[in-house]
Amino acid sequence: MGGVEVEVVHRRSPDMPVRMVEGDYEADLAGVVNARMALDAQNEGFDAVVIDCYNEPGANAAKEVCDIPVVASPGASMAIASILGNKFSIIMTLEGAKGIQAGGIGRTALLDIVKHYGFEEKLASIRAIDLPPPAFDEDILSEVELERLRKTVLDEALASVNEDGADVIISYGGAKVNDYVQRKLPDVPIVDSHGCTVIMAEVLVRLGLRHSKKAYPKPRKFFQYYLRTH
Repeated sequence: MGGVEVEVVHRRSPDMPVRMVEGDYEADLAGVVNARMALDAQNEGFDAVVIDCYNEPGANAAKEVCDIPVVASPGASMAIASILGNKFSIIMTLEGAKGIQAGGIGRTALLDIVKHYGFEEKLASIRAIDLPPPAFDEDILSEVELERLRKTVLDEALASVNEDGADVIISYGGAKVNDYVQRKLPDVPIVDSHGCTVIMAEVLVRLGLRHSKKAYPKPRKFFQYYLRTH
């Protein structure tokens, strides 16, 4: 589209109170920081903000305080998955997930996110893997760990298709894991829960769209506080 280059800037907050987000407790702590960083990014001239976490901490707050598009992993990946098939399953890291059966739902927070975006009818299952988020970081995994993760995600993808009725998979894994699973399941789209988030943000910017301010109105008190302290 016109050959316009897209610059993606990845930022971590030095005052983020948690190392990773797996449930409501960590999400609530991280949410305020993410909303603040989103507004800072807007004030610096960025065109969109991406929250690359499937618990999307602070996403709704960021949509309220920002006038630029704010996109989080769940909404982007589920929107894409929903047009690729009839039912999708989410393969996700969830603490204490051992023993969850076919179609089982892990944490209530994740199901609430699915409902927030209106995809309950499209959801076949949430298949949970009891590993912390860093265990999916392909940059730090050994070859043995990577191979084990590939097979674990593939097993859950197969169960999602054969037992839960999914015809699309949303995977928390990275490129090396997802490419492996895609080769093993060539007829089932494997949606990268992270990569499609940036693409969706770019699409919104190119289309000149942003989230509805009827749905996410600006909070007056927040802006009064922000302007006084900056």
